[in-house]
Amino acid sequence: MRKPVLPLTISLLSVLAVGASTSAQAQAPAPPPSHAAVPPVTPSPDQQVAGLEASCAASATERASRHAQTPLFQRLRGEQGIHAMTREIVRLHLQNPSIRHYFEKLDPDVVARRSAEFIISGTGGPKVYQGPDLTTSHRSMKLTNDDFVLAGGDIVQAMKNLKYGQEEIDEFVCTLVSLRAQVVLAP
Repeated sequence: MRKPVLPLTISLLSVLAVGASTSAQAQAPAPPPSHAAVPPVTPSPDQQVAGLEASCAASATERASRHAQTPLFQRLRGEQGIHAMTREIVRLHLQNPSIRHYFEKLDPDVVARRSAEFIISGTGGPKVYQGPDLTTSHRSMKLTNDDFVLAGGDIVQAMKNLKYGQEEIDEFVCTLVSLRAQVVLAP
């Protein structure tokens, strides 16, 4: 019997809530009025990242066991599935008003392809990525934890759009969290 990784799911939900597109937020129904309503407290990006790091550390053994049984590459539906996922992620990034400026001058097909190659190589698939390391490719972007959280929300949404299960979403997000220090280079 698998032990659920509740803290990770809660952290991912907070990432998704913060990273959701404004159009989705505009469509959400308003909560019923309340005389003693307490406004929801959204954790800061730094708090969200710390929560994700803690949740990923707590679930590391379970994730490693799943990966040993069936590599994440296979559970992400191989090369075709990963290419579809990165195209969806780039599409959502371009719709996200808070981070789209990072992508607007880039060829979305090239970004999706190179991202897919990196993910294929890093999740148990063939070693097809031959581009620059993450720090080099992200240095000029000067990403912050806020950018990381917003991009993470798009990634979670893309995976949900493509009907990936929660275990695959959690495992992929934890992979990204483990690489955060190589891409978040701004204070």
